[in-house]
Amino acid sequence: MGRGVLRGAVGVSPNAWHPCARLAIIVTAMPRLSLFRLSRLALLRRIPFWAQALALCALFAIVGVAVLDDYGVTEDEANQRQTAAAVADYALGVSEGTPYRFRHDRYYGVAFEMPLLLLERALGPQDGRHIYLTRHLLTHLFFIAGGFVYGILVYRMAGSRWIALLAMLMFMLHPRLYAHSFFNTKDIPFAVMMVIALYLAHRAFRKDTLGAFMLCGIVIGLAINLRPFGLLLPPMVLAMRALDLWQAGRGERKHILTTAGVSTGAALAIVYITHPYYWENPLRFIEGFRALSQHPTLVDNLFMGEIYRSDAVPWNYIPVWFGITAPPLTLLLGAVGCATVCWQGISRPIAALRDRETRFRILSLGCFALPIVVVIALQSNIYFGWRHMYFLWAPFCLLAAVGLHYIANILRKGIWKVGARLPGWVRCGGLGRGLAYSVAGIGLITTLTAMAALHPYEHVYFNALTDTKTPGALGERYDMDYFRVSERQLMEYLLSRYPDDNLFVYPGIWARRILPQNVRGRIIGLRNPHAVDFYLLHSEREYDLFRNTAKIRHRHPRIDVRDIQNRTPIHAIRVYGSVIAFIVARDVDAYRAAYYDVAANGTLITRSDFDIYAYDGAFYYLSADCPPPAPNYAESRRIFLHIIPVDLADLPADRRGQGFESRYGRFGFFDDKCVIRLPSSDYQIARIRTGQSGGDEWSVDIDLAAQALYAAIAAGDYGRPVAQSDFDVYLRGNGLAYLKEPCEEGDVVARFFLHIFPDDPADLPADGREFGFANLDFQFTDHGADIGGKCVAERELPGYAIERIRTGQFVSGEGRVWGVEFSSAR
Repeated sequence: MGRGVLRGAVGVSPNAWHPCARLAIIVTAMPRLSLFRLSRLALLRRIPFWAQALALCALFAIVGVAVLDDYGVTEDEANQRQTAAAVADYALGVSEGTPYRFRHDRYYGVAFEMPLLLLERALGPQDGRHIYLTRHLLTHLFFIAGGFVYGILVYRMAGSRWIALLAMLMFMLHPRLYAHSFFNTKDIPFAVMMVIALYLAHRAFRKDTLGAFMLCGIVIGLAINLRPFGLLLPPMVLAMRALDLWQAGRGERKHILTTAGVSTGAALAIVYITHPYYWENPLRFIEGFRALSQHPTLVDNLFMGEIYRSDAVPWNYIPVWFGITAPPLTLLLGAVGCATVCWQGISRPIAALRDRETRFRILSLGCFALPIVVVIALQSNIYFGWRHMYFLWAPFCLLAAVGLHYIANILRKGIWKVGARLPGWVRCGGLGRGLAYSVAGIGLITTLTAMAALHPYEHVYFNALTDTKTPGALGERYDMDYFRVSERQLMEYLLSRYPDDNLFVYPGIWARRILPQNVRGRIIGLRNPHAVDFYLLHSEREYDLFRNTAKIRHRHPRIDVRDIQNRTPIHAIRVYGSVIAFIVARDVDAYRAAYYDVAANGTLITRSDFDIYAYDGAFYYLSADCPPPAPNYAESRRIFLHIIPVDLADLPADRRGQGFESRYGRFGFFDDKCVIRLPSSDYQIARIRTGQSGGDEWSVDIDLAAQALYAAIAAGDYGRPVAQSDFDVYLRGNGLAYLKEPCEEGDVVARFFLHIFPDDPADLPADGREFGFANLDFQFTDHGADIGGKCVAERELPGYAIERIRTGQFVSGEGRVWGVEFSSAR
């Protein structure tokens, strides 16, 4: 193809182009078509970067509005809204006393929640769905605003609009943060506030004015208001200001100290003004830092296939979660950026400390690495992945931008291993940068494709460092939908499957609020798991348990009277082949079958407010006249069961101090009847105490050994009585049994005497030889029990040969009540 063709194709002489552009012209002109003039790309430089960033944010806003109604509501969001309302009433003097509903709420301010609440009240009464959709929209727009500020920051740092735009995309296209930007009003606002604080810190050090540092301090104060982790920012800013003081002249030192004091003072003042918890005692501010390691909420975490309590997670909990949920390309660029900043600091420490841009990169590294070190060092209470530390993503993306800039510079300079062997156009700057940006763009497109495939479950994104191919593998190793956001989709499935019915679900208390008003009323969420028709549950592990056994973790209804044994969930949501949410329908027929099976074949222990049976390794409680179930879990009637073993050593170590093992449960209802099953224990049980707490309380103390003894006597295992008086006396082996029915309290108050006469007096113990018999007197309460008006007792006899036995009852000072004597048949 000649020069004339090229000139005709693009209208520009090839000699006027850089060698790299010449190659692009040839590729473009090969099909002898020109879609546009490449020179027009230069027009993009005439558009201010802020306008380009704003256009990108507008595109995100349009997409956000389109998908706004695809996400659910979380319990945390509902709690945050209620806390903001309580704080507002407290601040306005409408209510007195602490505005915080939970102990851990007091450390979290309402700097973001309060504007949402004030807007809600300004708009007047609204439907709950509109309230939460508005909250989701504003939270997402705040996230997009953070992306805009982040782009401006990177542009100021790198000086490249391409790197800044790519960095903006890296920040906003984290799948988990993107989804959380709709429904997470705790972690996302704090992450955005960290971005704004970093930008204003960069601006303050660049302008070096009193106003810039005051504005920076105000935003840092708002960040501290949102989460205690914001307390890490002031020391970092002061450390950078100390470096300025180190290299400043005498005339500048006063200005530096003034700006540092103004920034710190503004931060502390904003924290105090915006946080009612500190109004009564400003020293409570110290508690905020302590909260980093002493958070009161304790949660079970599924991490790498093991269950860890939130205050005892492994040291690598946050690094692993961060690594397996970050988009791979950004993770790689961030690692390069971290290495680059570390190398700059190590290879030229003095120069790095003197250069403000390098120091700010080190500050970004500190904002990323230091919180992780603090969490590990303090053994902080962390749960539900790394959502509490989503603010790490902003400084990490800054480091990724540094890494991208570093790689682009390498390619621009043509530093290749094969060096001079490559053609000149390969080593040209334009193509080198273009190659780096293209690879970054491809990585972002890959992430965007993954988000589209996951929608609306981007919040359970995992990268290729995990096993995303094997069905169920992720769900067996990591928590997935811990926020229960997918509960909305479960409800929508039920509404479509049962279009005419009212649906009682557990828990379903908050997720229904986002549903359309015309169908929301058909979903009735109850806190009592035994008064519902459907259970909305989560995780791959629980899905397997429901399919195969009835042993569900303690946080779910203990309805193991066969209504869930071998039950297949009627619907399940899967991501990466793992179940993140599913529905199990309660089988009322199973309750009915269990009730009549136990009543016909179980062993009745006692009749009280409920008939208590022993059957199939468990204790069953039956009632033929049950009131309707309470809709609230806290108000529903709970049965307690305390199991006391014969040998206390059989108890679990943490229960030996109290002397019994506990079971608790609530009833399953059908046809005005109710039934519950509480598992027994493998060890030998001496007694049980059981009853009901809440409402009409009752309790009984049952001696199971006495129950077994009476059953054996009634079955003829002890034969005929060897003597009869006030009590019938039975002899079997080494056991002497007493029975009286019916009996009253006075029948067992008198002390029992038991005298054993051996065949050989030499068998007597030394203290019995004077009398010629062994004295085994006892109190009834030590060896017997009253079981429903039947008094039974058993005393173990010595192992030597016995000639005769004398036994009965006596009262001290009054003599015998009754007595018998009989020869031993042994």
